Amino acid sequence: KIISPNNYIPTLNNKIAETYHANLTLDCLKKAGNLDGAIQLFDSLSEFDIKKDVYTYNCMIHVYALKNDMKKAIEYYEEMISNGIEADSVTYLTLIDGFGKQKDTKKALEFYNKMVSFHKQPTTKVLSSLINTCMREDQIEQAEQIFKAMKSLEIQPDVRLYNILIRNSIIKMDIKAANKFYNEIIKFGIEPDVYTFAMMIDGCLKVGDQESATKIYSYMINHGVDINSTVVNILMQLQFEKNDSQMVQNIFDHHFSSPSYYNGISPDIKSWTIFLKSKLRLTKDIEEAYDIYKEFLMQIDNKDLNFQLLPDCHVFNLFLTIFAHNYGKMTLSQEVYSEMIRRNILPDVVTHTILIEGYALLGQVEKANRQFQIMKSNNIKPNVFTYTSLIKAWAQVGRIDKIKQIYKVMIESGIKPHRATYRVLASITNSKFDTSQKSSSNLPISRTPQHIRDTTKLYDKLEKVQDPETAYALFENFLKNFDNTNYLDYNSKPNIYSFTIFMTSFVFHHRNMKLALKVFEEMLRRNISASCYCYNVLIEGFARTNEPFKAEKMFYAMINNNIKPDVSSFNSLISAWITVGRRDKVFKAYREMKKYGIIPNEITLNNMKIIGM
Repeated sequence: KIISPNNYIPTLNNKIAETYHANLTLDCLKKAGNLDGAIQLFDSLSEFDIKKDVYTYNCMIHVYALKNDMKKAIEYYEEMISNGIEADSVTYLTLIDGFGKQKDTKKALEFYNKMVSFHKQPTTKVLSSLINTCMREDQIEQAEQIFKAMKSLEIQPDVRLYNILIRNSIIKMDIKAANKFYNEIIKFGIEPDVYTFAMMIDGCLKVGDQESATKIYSYMINHGVDINSTVVNILMQLQFEKNDSQMVQNIFDHHFSSPSYYNGISPDIKSWTIFLKSKLRLTKDIEEAYDIYKEFLMQIDNKDLNFQLLPDCHVFNLFLTIFAHNYGKMTLSQEVYSEMIRRNILPDVVTHTILIEGYALLGQVEKANRQFQIMKSNNIKPNVFTYTSLIKAWAQVGRIDKIKQIYKVMIESGIKPHRATYRVLASITNSKFDTSQKSSSNLPISRTPQHIRDTTKLYDKLEKVQDPETAYALFENFLKNFDNTNYLDYNSKPNIYSFTIFMTSFVFHHRNMKLALKVFEEMLRRNISASCYCYNVLIEGFARTNEPFKAEKMFYAMINNNIKPDVSSFNSLISAWITVGRRDKVFKAYREMKKYGIIPNEITLNNMKIIGM
């Protein structure tokens, strides 16, 4: 029919065979990506008096779902129903999947409800797709209800669904939930696949639980689970987190050597990034780092290595960071930048920000500003770190006017300042600048202390953690590293700032004073003196949990340790006593506040108004 439709004569007594062959051809066209050909064939079926069935319509609904035209897909669904053809589970799966890809959870749920109303039993695939759609759109409660309904219908979840649940739990840093789903897989006798293990190892690494990650890897090896590049990347990341760069290289060489290509395993962008990061970590000077860069260029140009994916800007950004930030060699950074352009690898916002930061560290403000203008001319939108680096550049030469101007533009662009921005602004406030232009050649490279960088990473992880148990596991791993690492210098060692972010997380995010006190005790045990801010966090925590006597005890512990309370200390204590109606205690705290010469602020006055003062 397709080859010579004019010579085609339909066989009247073989309608079922005709429909079957038409459906087969539709499916082949769809799988070959010839969607327009499939549409043409469908439109010609009526001309040849070929009957359409549910499979025919399912093909067309899928064709339009692939074209991202769900409005047209619904038209075919409605045409099918009006022709008296019942939709099956494949129909509803295709529609739910299609709306899921468009992030239209409402429509996906609508067709699920239609399916149920027509007394069609939902399949594992339908429910998995619906749960995945809900979780992608952060409709966690809806996803959990569907999962419960699935169990009540005695529909056994498959490994694909559990992988979706584990993946979304890990994205939320809810390792407790991920472990629960993983244990269910084992309990129900479902065979975990390579992605299950890969995600669990990745999740453990995200919260710093290297021990559990190693155990899961050992389980994989002992049970003969096939390893792919995703797992190899996670294994390399595991060793990288352990600061074992040599082991990273061993894993890379073992799995990505030439014979491995014949087994279908080849390095991807992430593999190369981790591998190069580990090699660069071992370098002692700029010459070694540059040799690694040149060797890398030779490797990607070597056709015998059969690269599956050519490096993108992320890999080049790695070298840019090393040359610009670690060694202050902007000439080499510009060489890398030029190489990217030569290879038609488009620089991104990170690329330009690295270069701006590099010039800022050297006090070369004009070059930093020029790079900023190049970025804007290429229609690349600056982010908060770009603006922060530019502020840092102008700070090096004391141009407060320029800093105010950049900060204003950043705010007007709807970009919120980051902690790094506030740190730069605080350093400006606390410094006396010579407003004359300084000689950039005399300015030292000022690098962020290692403990600040490490703690910032911890802070980012803690912000995503959903439960206190996972947060405390992260803290325990932090303690192991703290106690077992020989720090090269004082600035690299974690300090009070590191411990305080854990206390803050337990107090304000998890409302768990027991764990907050454990962090406080571990800090003191390591001879790290507490600050007024540390005590304030704990006093405020007890105020929020309606434990005023514990708040008072912490307040006087601070005074007994010769730490002068500030206005926040008194405000939290006053708030604690107001909660339980102890006016006498409130007035006592207020009198002590004056005794210490601390001026009440707006919060204090509002608190005192509550009790009628």
